[in-house]
Amino acid sequence: MSLSSRREYLGVMRSRYQASKRRTEKSQILDEVVSTTGLHRKYAIRVLAHSPIPKQPIRRRRPKRYREALPAIQLTWEALDYPCAERLHPVLLATAELLHHHGELPLNDVVRSQLQGISRATLARRLAEWPTPKVRRAALRSRPAPGIQTIVPIGRYAWNETRPGALEIDLVEHNGGSSSGHYAYTLDVVDIVTGWSARRAVLGRGQAGIFAALQWIVGRWPFRIWALHSDNGSEFINAFLLQFSQQHSYQFSRSRPFKKNDNAHVEQKNRQLVREVVGYGRYDTLEEVAWLNQIYECLDPYANLYLPSRKVIGKSRNGAHLTKTYDTAQTPFRRAVTAGILDSTTQISLEAEILAQSPLALHRHLERLLSNPSQDPSALIAAAD
Repeated sequence: MSLSSRREYLGVMRSRYQASKRRTEKSQILDEVVSTTGLHRKYAIRVLAHSPIPKQPIRRRRPKRYREALPAIQLTWEALDYPCAERLHPVLLATAELLHHHGELPLNDVVRSQLQGISRATLARRLAEWPTPKVRRAALRSRPAPGIQTIVPIGRYAWNETRPGALEIDLVEHNGGSSSGHYAYTLDVVDIVTGWSARRAVLGRGQAGIFAALQWIVGRWPFRIWALHSDNGSEFINAFLLQFSQQHSYQFSRSRPFKKNDNAHVEQKNRQLVREVVGYGRYDTLEEVAWLNQIYECLDPYANLYLPSRKVIGKSRNGAHLTKTYDTAQTPFRRAVTAGILDSTTQISLEAEILAQSPLALHRHLERLLSNPSQDPSALIAAAD
């Protein structure tokens, strides 16, 4: 008799045994059980008289690994502004070494070995155990684009574009939910291949002001630009930008009406590096614009030199299901180096800047700026000028 059959048989006989009122009936049931199963009579009495206690599964918890490296992981996670495991894992050891170089983090051979050996899945489980102070805000609905002009051709970049220098540009409103009056905008610019990005705040969205901000950003771009792509707003589709593109031989195109995914890369940066940093409040003074630009002067090198990001390198469709494949997370600077688009002077300068600054110190400085917007107005405006 198999074990499962014996349990089933004993269950039936137990019900009969416990339902019996006469001793002779119980004795006959015991005789049958003993002869059928071969159990000792005294043990058979205990089995039939008492209902079985369900066994609790034994949970053997393995000791947590990488204990020595957890403080280093947490500090590195903070230094890179609390990224996901997919973005943190490829740069974990290198960033920890950089923090160690700046005296922010003590490292020894054991911690280094654990930082190098931890898997992405284990890292994700450890990160999930820690609270993040980063505020997660719901995205607001964007307003429809203004009237479309036919000055610039409609187009979009290929999702697998490989030539760095293809820029997407967009504006982010800082109106606090009310579109009345004059308020600040952030011009956001991103290269879709390397992920290199920059921001500049302006008061109002006049064509001349937005164009001046774009010139300021393009003039500091570290590699050659060959294309510009915007939405259909009149702040971009105008004679200023069209003439500027023609003078510099830029391919200038605009999105299809009401198709935000045509500008997907800069939309993602709008959320990650504008909304999640400065929020949804209203900024409508010169002092607040200067404060925003002070934040971006710290944020831009922090994002481009230290924050890793992932890029889609493959797509496959099965019916309605689209599967995307991502590359290993890298910083925009490393992608630019890999692409070989930086001249030697610029590359040496940026590498020196990486070593000269601690990402944790930059992150803390950014937090201090964000927590103290009410600084001396004249000093802010002077610094912005």
